[in-house]
Amino acid sequence: MTTARQQQTHITRRRLLAAGAVTATVAVLTAGCTIDANDSKPALPSRSAAPSTSLSSSPSVSPADADTAEVQAAYDRYWRVLTEAYAKADSSGTALKEVASGSAYAQTEAGLTGLRTSGQVVTGEAKHSRTSVSFKNDQQLKTAVITDCVDVSQWKPVEKQTGKEAALPPSRLVRYLSTSTAEKWPNGWVVIEEKAEGQAC
Repeated sequence: MTTARQQQTHITRRRLLAAGAVTATVAVLTAGCTIDANDSKPALPSRSAAPSTSLSSSPSVSPADADTAEVQAAYDRYWRVLTEAYAKADSSGTALKEVASGSAYAQTEAGLTGLRTSGQVVTGEAKHSRTSVSFKNDQQLKTAVITDCVDVSQWKPVEKQTGKEAALPPSRLVRYLSTSTAEKWPNGWVVIEEKAEGQAC
């Protein structure tokens, strides 16, 4: 008979190994855009500098491109938060409630519960590639769909006390296609669903 602990462990492994759903997030961590946090002001030209005669200017960013960049940044942050939570098998002290809701949030909390029950944490981080963003029309809120190739080969569950890697099925997918849905809420984009497609990439 399957115990509750076995069921929770199975949920966690499905998420981490793409045999089920692993949310979250990338990077953020991972394959997303990085924003320069340098807040220093640009140096002003000296008085002797000749005035520029160039008439060129940087092209303006379209609303669609701006939305895409926002979604990618939110997705990257989502995965950073997932990595932080899984590294300690606990979402407390993280921004999980800010980056995830709905089934994405519930799925993550279930996975974390399974890890705690098994005495495990997850080390390393997932890698991301081929990330693309599209938008759904005729939705009450702005809605984006993110497709991504997630690589969990270096994101591994280990025994918390010993650091020993947990035994995993050799046939597991370590690179799999993931589809996530995000909505634009008043405070930004929030991932509401994340699904591992069970398809290698």
